[in-house]
Order: sequence, then C-alpha cells, then structure tokens
Amino acid sequence: MKLKTGQKGFTLLELLVGISILAFIVGAISMTVITLMRLSPQSANLAIALRQVQNTGYWISRDVQMSQGAIEDNPAPPEVISLTLPYESGGTIANKTVSYQFENINGQVWLTRNDSVEGQTAIAQYISDTSVAYNPDNNTLDFTIEATYRGVPVSRQYDAMQRVPAP
Repeated sequence: MKLKTGQKGFTLLELLVGISILAFIVGAISMTVITLMRLSPQSANLAIALRQVQNTGYWISRDVQMSQGAIEDNPAPPEVISLTLPYESGGTIANKTVSYQFENINGQVWLTRNDSVEGQTAIAQYISDTSVAYNPDNNTLDFTIEATYRGVPVSRQYDAMQRVPAP
C-alpha cells in the first residue's frame, strides 16, 4: 500500500500502546469470567446449605410456638428436642409428642421430625451442628443450626417463644 503525500502510518510506539490497551482489556474480561466460574458453584453450595438451615428453623420454631408444657432440650440421644403439642382427636383436645433427631436414611444423615400421631418426616439434610437451650422463665427456646454442604458452612440462630406458657 502506497502512502499519499502528507499521510502517515502508525508508528511503532502507537502500535505498542494500542496492543497494550487491548491486552489489558482482554485480561480484565478473562479474569472476570474465571471469577464468575469459580463463584457459581460456591453460591450454589451456599444456597443449598442455607435452605436446609431455614427449613429446620421453620419447623422447630413452628412446633415450639404450638407446644405446651416444658420443652425437653436435653433428651436422650439421638433426639435433639422433644415437645408436647395439642391436637384435636374426635372432638377433644389431646396431646402428642414431637421430637427431632438425627437419623441415617439411605446412607445419609437427616434431621427428622417424629410426630407420635402423624409419623416421621425428614426435615433437613447436611445439618452438621445444633445447639439448643430452653429458658423456662420466659418460655423461649434459643437454638443454633449449622449446615455444611461441600465445605460451605451456614449457621443461623433462632429464638422461638411458646404461645401458651408452660404450667
């Protein structure tokens, strides 16, 4: 290609600066893509563990609010909590027992809800730790639940109060 009079091409310095800017932009884009690819599985693992903790917190809080009488927060293993709940049976109010315990189901440890009337329900998987403390002065159950899924731990603390005070 022939240059006309008065036209100039790119100098070596201009080419180097242009290539440097292009390399910087490509590097930034590739680092962003790599970071997104690494964080996506961690986010999914966090979401799974969080859902297990929230499900456990929901069920235990719900049962504590409905319970009557003292809550047994230190029952014989493998139970975690034992509650007494009222239910209607043939037009009369009776009591049933609900307990939470860890159980091996198909080779995996699950937290289960055992209802003396309705039977057993698997509540959550991947629960790695629980701590439970009942305060009889204000009928409150303070509990912490931790779930770990593929090395990603999630922990939440809950306070549940009985609607009907213990006699």
